[in-house]
Amino acid sequence: MSKPVFDDILRARGRRNRLSYILFFLACLTLLFAVTVLFVLVGTIASEDVGTFVAIIWLVGILPLAWASLAVTAQRCRDLGWSGWLAILGLVPYVGFVFHLALAVLPGTVGANRYGPDPISRPATSHARLHPRPS
Repeated sequence: MSKPVFDDILRARGRRNRLSYILFFLACLTLLFAVTVLFVLVGTIASEDVGTFVAIIWLVGILPLAWASLAVTAQRCRDLGWSGWLAILGLVPYVGFVFHLALAVLPGTVGANRYGPDPISRPATSHARLHPRPS
C-alpha cells in the first residue's frame, strides 16, 4: 500500500514513495492550473484594482503550496537515503527538472533506513514461506 498522497505534506519528516510523490505533484499542477485560469479570467473581466487584489491572493496562496512541495520533495529524498536538504536542488533552473525526474524514477530504499520505516507496507516474507519443506 502506498503512502496517502496528502499525508504529512507540511512536515519534512518521514519518507514518501514514488507513486505518492508523483500523484502529489500531479494534484498540485492541476490545482495550480485551475486556480490560475480562474484568477486570469477574474482579472481580465474585473477592474484593475480587483485584478491587483486577485494577484496578491494568488501569490499568498502559492506560499503554502511551495512549502508543501519542498516538504514532499524532502520526504522523497529521505526515501532514497539522501538528506532532505537536497530538496533545494529542485529550485535550481534546469537542474531542478532533472532532479525531480530522478526522484520520480529512482526506487526508494527497501525496508527501514535512518529516516524512518518504509512508506510502502510490504509484507514480511520469510524463507520458510518461500521454500516450504517437502512432506
